[in-house]
Amino acid sequence: MLHFLLLVAEAVLPVSIILGGLLGFARQRRLFEVRAPAGCGMILGILAAAALAFLKMGTGFIVREYYDLGLLAVMIPCELLLLLALFRSQSLSSEKAASPFMRTLFFIIAAAWTGYYLPDIFIYPSHFAVGVVQVVSSDFVLIIVGYLAGLLLCMLTCRAAYKVCSQIPLKMLFPMIMALLVVFIAQQAIILGQLLLGRGLLPRYDWALDLIIFFLNNARLTFFGLVGISAILALILWNCSRGAVIMGDNPAETRKHKSEARTRIRWSKGYLVLLAAGLLLLTVGAYYDNKKVELSPPLAVAVTDGKIVLPLSMVGDGALHRFVYTSRSGVNIRYIVIKKSETAYGVGLDACDVCGSGGGYYERKGQVVCILCDVVMNKSTIGFAGGCNPVPLPFKIEGGQLIIDTESLEAEEPRFL
Repeated sequence: MLHFLLLVAEAVLPVSIILGGLLGFARQRRLFEVRAPAGCGMILGILAAAALAFLKMGTGFIVREYYDLGLLAVMIPCELLLLLALFRSQSLSSEKAASPFMRTLFFIIAAAWTGYYLPDIFIYPSHFAVGVVQVVSSDFVLIIVGYLAGLLLCMLTCRAAYKVCSQIPLKMLFPMIMALLVVFIAQQAIILGQLLLGRGLLPRYDWALDLIIFFLNNARLTFFGLVGISAILALILWNCSRGAVIMGDNPAETRKHKSEARTRIRWSKGYLVLLAAGLLLLTVGAYYDNKKVELSPPLAVAVTDGKIVLPLSMVGDGALHRFVYTSRSGVNIRYIVIKKSETAYGVGLDACDVCGSGGGYYERKGQVVCILCDVVMNKSTIGFAGGCNPVPLPFKIEGGQLIIDTESLEAEEPRFL
């Protein structure tokens, strides 16, 4: 239950926050003309996400990383343009602010967001029965409950963000919405850096690699930023509603205004509760979910003509695989293989320059973790030297096989003495 609840929240909760806030701001500015383009964009994005999920589950036709790279290459520039357009629109009337350019931006961004963030939501149900002995069982029901609870949390959060942002005084709302967009764009830029790094499209300068690895390993800070800004918005509405002097032309109107103020306070409290639930889920929940991972024993592979040959069908599932080679001197040399993307593999020793060979690596939530110091490395960085990363190991791929020269392992024997 917890695992799928966490997966859904990680995938959709950040975009739920920003989407609700942006729609609430559009309502405040009375940008009614952007609703239809945004709705059409969302429909297009949902269809694209469903199509990708179908192709991904049913065929090997599509490469996900190219799909993601294309959408990110569209999203980030359009979001930057949206920032500029929103800033310039502050001096314009609502009619002029909702220009054809603004409507086009809302259409493209809505389509890109739904197309990028929803494919996994369609794919996850295909994993429900994996590892379940009986489909009709309490475990299977709990998995479905966790998945649906994650969706419900994201939808309620989006609704609460919309309600809160649509009722805050505009002069207070505008800078906070701009800040939310900036943090959200930064989060996407980190993901883009991860994809480019995995494809080897970024310069491999030491300082650049260290910087990218730092941001990859601390990517969750952007979510904390989204939650923090959103909590401030909720507190602003709470304070404005609680401290407002409510008067009407007659007792009935006064009661109506008081009821509206109480409703705003309830939405503020509810939004804070939802944000707290999401924060606890992605921190404490993730901690308990990750504790289940255990270190797997290394597997010995036969050597043929000084070569270790591993079929890609054996190591191409995206999981961390640990192997051991016994040198001519009888020393066990451990090494790991992991598929980083559709076409890239990471191969390295089960040792690093910092901790040596006394520990090893295991996989936790798609990341590689050093068992000695608990340093987390995104799997896209495996195969690059530096820090606590595994020592890179030369390899080649030919005819659907990953080939490692045993001489490369023999040369690393001193690390395992």
